[in-house]
Amino acid sequence: MEKIIVLGIGNQLMMDDGIGIYLVNELGKHPSAPNIFYLVGESDIDYCLELIDGATFIMIVDAVLSGKEPGELSVFSLEELHESQPLHISPHNLHLFQELYQQKETIAGYLIGIEPFELRFHIGLSDELIAKWDVVLKDVQRTIDELLAKRMIERLEK
Repeated sequence: MEKIIVLGIGNQLMMDDGIGIYLVNELGKHPSAPNIFYLVGESDIDYCLELIDGATFIMIVDAVLSGKEPGELSVFSLEELHESQPLHISPHNLHLFQELYQQKETIAGYLIGIEPFELRFHIGLSDELIAKWDVVLKDVQRTIDELLAKRMIERLEK
């Protein structure tokens, strides 16, 4: 059975940069298939690399600067991220995303980015993202479900 990881990364000390952590913590409270693991890596990228060891499919949830409205989602294929995007959209990307790119033959996946409102030293999300919490949570869950369905179809076609 395929090992699937939903990994929340970010820094809870930098306001909206912690959105990936908060979302994955909440999503992990709900029942899921036994091969899906909701894990928090925070901003310790070496720890994140340990967490994803043995995974074949990963979805990273993180704050991403993409120019959208706060709380809006962007989805990037990890394989295509290096080819189509300069890797300055997430402060956690360099080491983690480069490592995942090197393993693109064995690990497929996506970056699910949430547009932050404010990034500064302060614990907790901005009022803007707190007000949109339920919508963002639903959007992320729906996106995860869609990406899992797409993955299942791709694996059946092979």
